[in-house]
Amino acid sequence: MSKETITAEQCAELLKCTTAQVEELTRKGELPGIKFGRSWIYVKVDLLDYLAERARAEAAERRLDLQKRLKQASASLAPPVKPRRKTPPALPQVLHMMTTGAVQGQRP
Repeated sequence: MSKETITAEQCAELLKCTTAQVEELTRKGELPGIKFGRSWIYVKVDLLDYLAERARAEAAERRLDLQKRLKQASASLAPPVKPRRKTPPALPQVLHMMTTGAVQGQRP
């Protein structure tokens, strides 16, 4: 693989932006470049690697955002969940009647 170097102007052409933007990004440390005298030089392979890495990161962000939006949309479209019925409390008088024999027609 060639280690071709390019100038800030060529880098701007490659990135489809202005030379001032390229130099600002380089000063901030976002673009891999070397200050050589009064100008910046860039290794083209490093720039292409930077672009590929940045594209993958942005694609991952878009995927997460889409998943989040889909999850929110599906939650709002889902019918409301009906609460489960509670079990009724035990009826003590019925249990008392069964143990005394009142249920079978006998009166105490």
